[in-house]
Amino acid sequence: MLMDQLTMHRVRQTLKKVNRLAPTMKKMSDEELKGQTDILKRQLKDGKTEDDILPQAYAVVREADRRVLGMYPYDVQVMGAIVLNSGNIAEMKTGEGKTLTATMPLYLNALSGKGAMLVTPNAYLAERDETQLAPVYNWLGLTAETAFPKKDEKDKIKMDAAEKRRRYAADIVYITSSGLAFDYLFNNLADNREDQYLRPYNYALVDEVDAVLLDNATSPFVVSSSPKLQSNLYELTDNFVTTLRPKVDYVIRRRDHATWLTSQGIEKAELYFRIDDLFALKYRELYRHIILAMRAHFFMERDHDYAVRDGKVVLLDETNGRLMKGIQISTGIHQAIEQKEHVEVTAQQKTAASITFPSLFGLFNKVSGMSGTAKVNENEFINVYNMKVVQIPTNKPMIRKDLPDKIYLNTSDKLLAAMNETVELHKQGRPVLLVAGSVDNSEIISELLLNRGIAHNVLNAYNASREAAMVKDAGHTGAVTVATNMAGRGTDIKLSDHVKKLGGLAVIGTEMLPERVRLQLAGRAGRQGDPGTSQFYISLEDSFISKASTDRFRAYYRHLMAQKRRGKNIVTLHGPRIQIALDMLKNRVASNEENNRTQTNRADVVLRMQRNNFYRQRNHIIDAKKLDNLTMSWLNDGIDDYLDTVSNFQIPQMQELVNEHFDYGNIVVHLNFDDKASAKKFLVELAHQILDKKEKQLINDRQLQQFYRSSLLQALDECWTDEVDYLNKLQAYTSNWAMASRDSGYVYNQWALEAYKRMFRRIKKQLVDNLLLSEIQINKKNELILTFN
Repeated sequence: MLMDQLTMHRVRQTLKKVNRLAPTMKKMSDEELKGQTDILKRQLKDGKTEDDILPQAYAVVREADRRVLGMYPYDVQVMGAIVLNSGNIAEMKTGEGKTLTATMPLYLNALSGKGAMLVTPNAYLAERDETQLAPVYNWLGLTAETAFPKKDEKDKIKMDAAEKRRRYAADIVYITSSGLAFDYLFNNLADNREDQYLRPYNYALVDEVDAVLLDNATSPFVVSSSPKLQSNLYELTDNFVTTLRPKVDYVIRRRDHATWLTSQGIEKAELYFRIDDLFALKYRELYRHIILAMRAHFFMERDHDYAVRDGKVVLLDETNGRLMKGIQISTGIHQAIEQKEHVEVTAQQKTAASITFPSLFGLFNKVSGMSGTAKVNENEFINVYNMKVVQIPTNKPMIRKDLPDKIYLNTSDKLLAAMNETVELHKQGRPVLLVAGSVDNSEIISELLLNRGIAHNVLNAYNASREAAMVKDAGHTGAVTVATNMAGRGTDIKLSDHVKKLGGLAVIGTEMLPERVRLQLAGRAGRQGDPGTSQFYISLEDSFISKASTDRFRAYYRHLMAQKRRGKNIVTLHGPRIQIALDMLKNRVASNEENNRTQTNRADVVLRMQRNNFYRQRNHIIDAKKLDNLTMSWLNDGIDDYLDTVSNFQIPQMQELVNEHFDYGNIVVHLNFDDKASAKKFLVELAHQILDKKEKQLINDRQLQQFYRSSLLQALDECWTDEVDYLNKLQAYTSNWAMASRDSGYVYNQWALEAYKRMFRRIKKQLVDNLLLSEIQINKKNELILTFN
């Protein structure tokens, strides 16, 4: 609390400096105000920092906002902008104008010429913000671009590397979080500088920062390469799992998200698959597929965790109900779900490159964020990202009434009460936002409303394309909108004066939700001093509660249900006992989620270190003008490593080595060798003889360097793909060791380091193959064509 007060005191002092400059900026002509950009740039070049010039820069862009957009940022918006320049998070409530707030730190951090990015959750917001605010930046002499084609550009512009480079070279870039992640990955897969387009990472301002750095922190973005060998075990194990009996053949522990076969289940599996020992090493893949099938059936719920669209399984983001198109769960669970739903089973792909948001934003010199609900997770932001959360006061007093939860024993009583409340509010003419915890539940609520004769919109993953329009209309008189947790973050629900007089928007939640999601939804009402209410109806049968409840809590629920069935009138639940139990449950879920993110982040630190070192090595090869020394050094090491794999240096072993890695059968080994040194001398001389012949096929030294560069990069990329794939499997393999009182983090780090050392040994051996076994052709244009075997 004291730290927050000190922070706000410093923010207010800086605000006073900005306000003192406002009259000066107002008196300037347009040309004088525009000229401030060059003055500020010179001050930075002369040694001043962004903090030094902040008051002047903010006063400039604030006045520019007024002249160009007709909007003058409030003091509270300037306070938010001050926090955003410090590399921290500004918590600003819904409707407080985060879009306009962003103009100030983006302008300030773009003055250095190193670039500033505004990262949004989706393309609609990025395009909307850039279109609205680019005139301000252009007026002040800066450039602004989206890093992707806008709707009216998609059929007109070719987004090749040159076009991407042009867009990313803008002073201010608007990009989606997922778009930036994939651009980073593809940028680092390029074989030359001409195909790369990103410049060094300077400043990133992340909109809805809690969604990006917390909710999506554990989901890596992946670029896939060649498909793995497809297993036929998905269908066999799916059929087997459908024969299992609960508590007899298998056990489920939902709070740990764990399931396993009982002794009877193991016997049943061995009989079903006609094997003698399910846990024998040779049946390890079979057992893994059984567990995958069990998890698909017992934990993954249709229209809650995933949807089936056009014959394909598409994941649902549980935090907001959005479809996650193009994203798969790794380790095979996605394929197990596809088999469960009897749709085409997609091939598992090897991971060529991957990155998580924590690693991605760790590349920037400075990162800040905006959100309306970040304070709930402030400790995690501080511990993981070293970012403080500063709550910015609202421009007008917040008068929304957040009513106490109404707790019901079962779902039917809860939904009946929520429907009755909705009908009453609808009769009054107040708009209602009814929130469901899943797509499936949103459809159920929609049907209940239709039975009551109430017209309404349904906003869920199946009609997300109309999200902005639906949210815009949700504040009209008598409007009823059913939504999943997505509920249009980033789009304000505006109210007419008539609706304000009636009491404003009513947010009705129909399930228990995580605290931050609950605050986000309540925040749809009460923007900019508007009236409104939020009321959450929950029952002990809610998914959030049933998945995380303890045995004692479940026994309490069964006891009450038994009493209700015997005729006791139990509808709502009251008293401190139930409230404390639910608060403890909510805290336990939040703690488990934070622990999962922490564990993922720790594993990702290892991958981040390996990835950074690998890309440094790769970029060195791309940039080097002469690669002779490096190539010959790695060739020498690769021959050493190949010799370590043979048991002796006699003719049969040496002939096999030469045939497989030096030449396909044209060279005959005549001599036995006494030791490794003499064998190596022979192989090194042989390698140089082969390379000399290849060099004679090349036109000049430039083509020779291209041959070396391509051979090195192909070896690096192939082995890196296997390394990333291995680390993904390793994380899944070691993640449950903590349940057996093993330090999974230590084991993961140790094995990952050994794998990285092995990878570079494999790279050097692969380079031997690439250099000696590749085929060289020169086409009619005298261009080098390489074929690697």
